[in-house]
Amino acid sequence: MHWRSIVAAVALVGAGLVGVTTTSQAAGDNSCSNPVLASNLNGWGALDSGTVSRAAVTDLTGANWAFATTGRSLWMPQITVAPGQVWTVSARDRLLNGSGTAKITVEWYGSSGSYLSESAGPAITLTSTTWAPVTATVTAPAGATTAHVLQEGSFGSSVNTSWRTTMGDYRQGAAASAPSVPTGVSATTSGTSATLTWSAPSSTGGSAITGYTYGRDGTDAQGTGPWSGTADATTRSVTFNLLQPGTTYHLTVAAQNANGTGPAASATVTTSASSSPSGVPMPVGNLTGWRQVFTEDFTSNVALGSWPGPYASKWSDYTDPNHPDTNRGAVWNSVKDVSASGGTADYYLHSENGQAYSAAILPRTSAQTYGRYDVRFKVDPGTTGWKSAWLLWPDDEQWPAHGEIDWPEGDLTGTMDGFMHYADPNGGQDWAPSGVDFASGWHTATTEWLPNSVKYYLDGNLVGSFTKKVSSYPMHWVLQSESASSSRPTGSGHIKIDWAVIYART
Repeated sequence: MHWRSIVAAVALVGAGLVGVTTTSQAAGDNSCSNPVLASNLNGWGALDSGTVSRAAVTDLTGANWAFATTGRSLWMPQITVAPGQVWTVSARDRLLNGSGTAKITVEWYGSSGSYLSESAGPAITLTSTTWAPVTATVTAPAGATTAHVLQEGSFGSSVNTSWRTTMGDYRQGAAASAPSVPTGVSATTSGTSATLTWSAPSSTGGSAITGYTYGRDGTDAQGTGPWSGTADATTRSVTFNLLQPGTTYHLTVAAQNANGTGPAASATVTTSASSSPSGVPMPVGNLTGWRQVFTEDFTSNVALGSWPGPYASKWSDYTDPNHPDTNRGAVWNSVKDVSASGGTADYYLHSENGQAYSAAILPRTSAQTYGRYDVRFKVDPGTTGWKSAWLLWPDDEQWPAHGEIDWPEGDLTGTMDGFMHYADPNGGQDWAPSGVDFASGWHTATTEWLPNSVKYYLDGNLVGSFTKKVSSYPMHWVLQSESASSSRPTGSGHIKIDWAVIYART
């Protein structure tokens, strides 16, 4: 494009504008001498035979006038530079008809006026409906003292094209951009959790870091697919929980500033193969929005008849041989039913000498309003006459006024249902069926209780969501399995519990 500078120099001399240059100013100042053509065309001109004029602008904030030409190349005001300086040169362009592209080229000249070299920005598509930013970020070469700023349009076979440009902006330094990639990225695993750690990016992009986005691929143990989140600018690590055992995940993190999100850094981890009886290890650690407050993996053995043994500090139970269960087909005697071995608790629902025994165990936790409750379990087929109602019950025993939250509930030979009893003195409830049999292998049941919201999940899939008359009173978790009717159960069988965890709101 050197030949155009020769034409430009001639045109500038003819217009008496060779001296229209500006001196370098502090970073952040606009060094264009006539950026919005406020009163004349000084510093602007056509490099070809196109006609030129100063046209009114009514649809671009910050500019009332633009340089208009019917040509396809033009010059903008010159600037005085020094070797090694980085400049970001830009303008706002549009077409009144036709279509095409425009790019900025900066030609460098030495103190004697000799041409040295040139640098160009990308070609930007122009339309007749919007003003497009056309930009070049360039570095002055050795010996450079003056920069000629030019624009070149490419409009194909379009005829009667009218090209307008305004808001010339010359700033020393690179244009503000998104941050560079975070540095020092690494990842470690612990069971089914992975922790991603990073340091700040080497470049902020000229604007303060405002936060980070992070994510993972794959599917977790609850069936949730690829997942992402955000963290504040001071965060340097994040933990991904509930991952599948023996599975490889790609973790990513990217920095953000006011200009956008930068490129992501990544790390690859593989979780340890499961040693859990159910194939899904107990989740350890907080979740987004939840703080883990209770865990039980049943790693100590307790013989049948010796419950609770080593679990006495963490669990209470219903044991009163003189007290019938809810449906009066059995009595509460958890000691007769509950044992632990091989990493699981075992409810042996059965009868002895014509007496059926029901069981219920309760985590010993502080009074809690709202929470998340997860339990991993398996039910034997053929457990006829028995049911489960694993539930949240009001601490003050005020039922139905203070509500009840049941999941999963149902006959153990049938399907799992969820019930949300209203916190209302007059009672009432909502219901959600899962359509999944109790006796269909290992399952994870999750209850999420929030202000004005209760959700039930089975193996990560939403079963029901409720918002009507949700309890706002402290409740406790009861894993209650009992007779399904007033008649003594005719069958027997086992419920195995691999683990149970509780979370409170953060």
